[in-house]
Amino acid sequence: MSLGRSLSLLCLVACATALAGCGGDTLSFDPVASAATRTAKTESSRVAFTATMDVNGVGGMAFSGAGVFDGRTRSGALNMRFQLPAAAQAQLGAVEPTMDTIVDGRHGLVMYMRSPLFARVAGDRWIKVDVAKAAKQEGVDLEAIMNSTQADPSRSLAMLTASTDAHPIGYDRVRGVSTTHYTFNVDLARLAKEHAELRKTFDAVRKLTGVSSYPAEAWIDNAGRVRRLKIDMSYNMPAGGAFTMSMTEDLYAFGIKVDVRPPDASQVVDASALTNG
Repeated sequence: MSLGRSLSLLCLVACATALAGCGGDTLSFDPVASAATRTAKTESSRVAFTATMDVNGVGGMAFSGAGVFDGRTRSGALNMRFQLPAAAQAQLGAVEPTMDTIVDGRHGLVMYMRSPLFARVAGDRWIKVDVAKAAKQEGVDLEAIMNSTQADPSRSLAMLTASTDAHPIGYDRVRGVSTTHYTFNVDLARLAKEHAELRKTFDAVRKLTGVSSYPAEAWIDNAGRVRRLKIDMSYNMPAGGAFTMSMTEDLYAFGIKVDVRPPDASQVVDASALTNG
């Protein structure tokens, strides 16, 4: 499997699990899994996150972002800023490493991305990626997943439904709200078991990365909703070298009114046109 195909597979897994993770109740006895399910049923919320990654031989990078998501239309918008390795930033020169993303989940799953990083191929237009179509090509029935859940398209929340060994370690305030702080492990095998339609995909990821579980933390409020989650992951890449990632995400302003629409067609270029399919 090529590195490009591997990265594509990982991206599909992230998108698919974000939409799939809250369809069942079999893990409701677990406080973290139950909170993830309850939070996903919230119609809308704001989200903010920070993350760091380090790839051996390439260097470290960081990114942060904020946005809104609407669980009814399964749509949202996100603004992100990147901090790239020195060598990569030097190649970009004065190009600002930022990105705007719109997710349209009303009919399948379509993503629109606009960034100065894409200026050479797209100018100031939005690049359209039909994730549902790509998922089908990879053998993931994304439409069936989306039709069975009302989850917001948050990339990480669904992973919490595969929580194991969850236990409280303290009490903290998150953005002024009292929460119980839990630590637990995310079990990919358990997630695949709960969602048979994704089993082949998760098995491929485990084979690719050697990762079957990873540590995480969650902060849950008195209403049983996830207010903050933190994920840590590390594995050896197929081409050699270690990969590590740490991400923290906050969810707040539940029930906020969201009005997110796809960009005008005149401002959009399809990704397949840029890559010759």
